[in-house]
Amino acid sequence: MVSALLLTGMLGLLPLPAAATAGPDHSADLARELELTNAARQAAGLTPLVLSAQLSDAAQNYSQVLAAGSCFEHTCGAVPDFAERLGQAGYVGWSAIAENIAAGYPTPEAVVAGWLASPGHRANILSATLSEIGLGLVSGGAHGTYWTQEFGSRRGATLNGEAAPAPDEALAAPAPGEDDPPSGE
Repeated sequence: MVSALLLTGMLGLLPLPAAATAGPDHSADLARELELTNAARQAAGLTPLVLSAQLSDAAQNYSQVLAAGSCFEHTCGAVPDFAERLGQAGYVGWSAIAENIAAGYPTPEAVVAGWLASPGHRANILSATLSEIGLGLVSGGAHGTYWTQEFGSRRGATLNGEAAPAPDEALAAPAPGEDDPPSGE
């Protein structure tokens, strides 16, 4: 009950980003993605991630970059460094950041299941070091859907009883090849 109230409260305070100005409204899909991501964390004994407007802006922008181009890595577009992308979106003062990307998954259930089945993505979702999340989703491009999760913690935060690490200790992106779109989609 408390987790449902927390989720509802978070969604009420910060609007989830729409996929693209002219594209479909993905707010229900993004809300479900957040719910599933936090359910996985809670099942592992971790606190839920709090939705960040700055991280969501960065995630949405990166999903648009991925959908518009032929590059599908953590280093695509005009700003290949995800720490710099987060800073440009206003996410500053962080102590830890991470990023998950995916393409071709048709539903929030499928993409979260895919990330949880991948060791690098799962580690990001279940990191006790991370406390905030941003979500992005765009329809279109070669794979049909492009999902981005940006994670962060800001300096001085205490998470699950542990102090946040120094900035250079916690930059995470899954290993090369872990972001490949699902086969057959």
